Amino acid sequence: MTDTPVPAAFLDIHVLQTIPLSGLNLDGDGCPKSVVLGGATRARISGQAKKRPVRLHIEEALPDQASARTRRLVHEVRDLLVRDEGWDEELATFTALDVFAAATGGHMSLGSSADDIQAKDPLATAALIYTPATTAHHMAATAAGRRPDYEIAFKEAESGTAKPRSGSGAKKDKEQDKASTVTDPADVHGLLADANAAIALLGRTLMEIDGAERDACVQVASAFTTHEAQIEIDFFVAVDDYAAKTQGVPSVGLIGDQRLVAGTFYMFSTIALRNFTDAIDNDLLLARAVCRAYIDGFIHTVPKTGQTASAAWTLPDLVHLAVRTDRPVNLSTAFDKPVTGRQGHADPSITRLSDYAKTIQRLTAGRGLLHSVHAHTGTTKLPGLGTRVDTFDQTVESALDAAFGTTP
Repeated sequence: MTDTPVPAAFLDIHVLQTIPLSGLNLDGDGCPKSVVLGGATRARISGQAKKRPVRLHIEEALPDQASARTRRLVHEVRDLLVRDEGWDEELATFTALDVFAAATGGHMSLGSSADDIQAKDPLATAALIYTPATTAHHMAATAAGRRPDYEIAFKEAESGTAKPRSGSGAKKDKEQDKASTVTDPADVHGLLADANAAIALLGRTLMEIDGAERDACVQVASAFTTHEAQIEIDFFVAVDDYAAKTQGVPSVGLIGDQRLVAGTFYMFSTIALRNFTDAIDNDLLLARAVCRAYIDGFIHTVPKTGQTASAAWTLPDLVHLAVRTDRPVNLSTAFDKPVTGRQGHADPSITRLSDYAKTIQRLTAGRGLLHSVHAHTGTTKLPGLGTRVDTFDQTVESALDAAFGTTP
């Protein structure tokens, strides 16, 4: 750890990626999301759709950063008690409710509104909880250490002489709260406010728990096609195999259609490096590892939705990383005028991005730009995008060296 601030304030990630006909990010009507930009309709992929596979990539690369975004924390604690401790399910459910109430101070309700997808699950939390994967294990272990107390309390509850806290209709008096749970709230205090480095990077909204809020240290823009995009209607027929063998019986088992789109997408994200290092107590080795995993995930992942029917597992045509000392610079304005042409959109999009970045550097006299590097599918030099390297990994390490001012 160090108290010395990192040289860079932001690390900007720019990606151009051609994605074939697919439906990776659909709206509520099952149509590819779109936006009108520069007078032309573009396909888009929301920042949320991009962010989840990146989060999972971070956790795969750094298992100690594993987390869970869930409404089923009570279920997980119960299941851990049943599976690992050999508890009866009813006792485990009673205990999971109690330890959850202790951890939340009784201020997070269970159950969901009538129009919610989890309305039929009385153990589901009303809000999504984003917490380290170890949280449920800590809660279960704490409860397991008080099994005799829970067995007594459960019997009392069954006889009607006592009832565990469920987190609903909580009293505000602190002494009553403390007395109403078998587990001492002090033993689990702060568990839901804990955050690993990945949560510190990605941010968390959990207003019901004091101290749980985490401002995100990354921003992710909606990706959009650099050119006008045409939504295609893909009509399909599924054959009934047995009917096809029977003379005079129609072989059509199912008729339907789906809406798909293809294009070259501009994607942008930025990491607030100083905010992130501050959030993890200036552990620069950890910061660098998590940032590496995040950038690698941003480069190498695509949304998994709709892949069965499209297999759109492409890689970027260009990756450009810019390390800055002042503020992020989103280069999407390069595509305010849609790219046109009959020789594909990737190459002219790369040229357009490089030219626009060069213009921005001229207008600002290079202000705030500490380092710039890129790798792309072509062989031409792109002066607007800094140093050219051969691989995506080289772009990442080059940018991280500049951002952190050192090589690990």
